[in-house]
Parts: sequence; structure tokens; C-alpha cells
Amino acid sequence: MTTAKGLTRRASLGLLGALATPWLARAQSDYPNRIIKLIVPYAAGGSSDVVARFIAERMRDRLGQPIVIENRPGAGAIVGSQFVAKSASDGYTLLLGGVSTHAVNPHLRKLAPYDGTNDFTSLGLIGTGPLVVSVNPGVPANNLQELIAYGKANPTKLAYGSATGVILHLAGELLKNMAGFEMLHVPYSGNGPALTDVLGGRLQVMVDAVSNSAPYIADGKLRPLVVPSRHRTPLLPDVPSSAEAGLPNYQVETWFALYGPAAMPDGVVAKINSALNAVLQEPDAVGQFAKVGLDPRATSPAQAAALLKTESDKWGDVVRRIGLQVE
Repeated sequence: MTTAKGLTRRASLGLLGALATPWLARAQSDYPNRIIKLIVPYAAGGSSDVVARFIAERMRDRLGQPIVIENRPGAGAIVGSQFVAKSASDGYTLLLGGVSTHAVNPHLRKLAPYDGTNDFTSLGLIGTGPLVVSVNPGVPANNLQELIAYGKANPTKLAYGSATGVILHLAGELLKNMAGFEMLHVPYSGNGPALTDVLGGRLQVMVDAVSNSAPYIADGKLRPLVVPSRHRTPLLPDVPSSAEAGLPNYQVETWFALYGPAAMPDGVVAKINSALNAVLQEPDAVGQFAKVGLDPRATSPAQAAALLKTESDKWGDVVRRIGLQVE
């Protein structure tokens, strides 16, 4: 039975909706009319800064408003990511995120700091970057299958290193699981010290960004075995892809994407995505992104969200399988 009170409440909600609809439409059509903040959840000076400053400068020209970079590092990029997740969904606070912030970090802690998919709006992919699995030249393996065979025959003789919980760590764990061999992970404070120890022979295997390892591969100080992607990379044209190396499902890439808080208006999302994709298709975008080992990749918001879902499921499964938790 519908009461008078129920009718009054329903009418009130209907009136609020009617009043809100013109305001929302006007807010979307006027967007943007003030400065936009782009949060980078890492310290200044890294590859994320290069990417953020390039897209901010070029998107400003298309959106007609300044885009200010604000570095908010801390807790493995959680501080900056949480800040954006809790911000207003009006399109004036955006986040430079990626595989670590959105597909890995939410799975690493017992109490997740945020939901990488549901607490954000995917605005579009920015770029992807290939990895390479290499060995010290002293390791008796000239290709991936020889490394796998050596690891199976010598379960205590292979080790690789990286910071704990980063994509390079999980890429090594995924390789071990898919290929069925043992390889010890040695935790480091960062990628540089691990690479130094592989070059010095104290570690045997390196999973790294192609842009980092390429100079050492060119000098013969590292022997590349596989680029875990669907295709070879022009940066290492002689190194086989996963399928060519006999492990077709071993697919790992780094990537950056643009995010906003959850529930952003469709019109605002469309404007941001259009501006971002136009920047990624500029003639000099490939050269700018190559400096940090990325290929620009324009997508729709739906395509970016679908990639995030796939990646989050994959890396969440790896984290749970190895029982990894970071304080």
C-alpha cells in the first residue's frame, strides 16, 4: 500500500532528479572551465613524469585549460592513487596510473587500499612497454626453452631480483608457474641494484623493461631470451616473442593509463578521452614515448576498462598463488 508519505518522498526525489539533470548537462557542456590537476603517484623525475608532462601539455591545448602536474608519492603509489579515488568526480582531478597502481597494488595488502576497477573511471590507455627476460652470459641457456630445461635440472641454481610486489617480480613468478621450473626471487630496494648483480654474475636472470636492458644486451653483457609479448619489439628485433619462444601464453607488458574518480559524467569522460587520443596520435608522440620505452596506444574508455579487468584478474591470481602480502 502506497502512503501519502511515500508519494511525497517519491515526488521529492523526482523533483531533485529533474532539477539535477539540466545542471549535470550544463556542467558537462562547460567542461573544463578551470585548472585540471593530474596526480602522479611517484616522485618527480621518473618515466611517469615524462609521460605525464607530455600528455598534460598537449591535452591543455585541446581542452583549453591548464593541466597542472602534482606529484604525490608514497606507499608504493598508494598515497596519490587514494587521493584521486576520494576526489570529486567532476573531471578536475585525474591520475596517471598503470599496471602497478591498478592491477597489482589492490591485491598486495590484506586490507586493500582501494579497488582498482570500481573506485576509478577509466579514461583511456596511454601506452604500453615491452619487457625482456635476459640472463648473465655465464648461464648455459641460449633461448627460453634451454633456460627452462636448466631450471628443471638445477632447481637451486637460478635466481632473479627486483623490488617486492612490482610487475617485474610478478612477471618472474608467472614465468616459473607457466613453465614449471624453479627460480628464487631475491628482493631488492629497486631495479638498478638487481640489474647490477645480474651483470656481475651474482644473480642469473633479469626480467626488465626493454629500454633498461637494451644497452647491456647490445654490449653483450646480457643475453636476451624472450620478449613476453605477442610480437617482437623494434627495440630488440632479433629477440623472439613468447609464441616464438614456445610459451605463447606468457604475456607481460608495462602500461600507463589515465584515470579519474568513479562515476564521472559520460560527457566529461568523452571529452578527456578525445583529447588524450588526439595527443597519442600526434607525429612526435612515438619519439617522446620511446624515451621511456613506451608505445602510445589510443583506446576508448571501455577498452581501457576491459584491459584493466583482464590485468587485475591475472595479477591478482599470481599474488594469491604465491601468498604475497606487502605491509
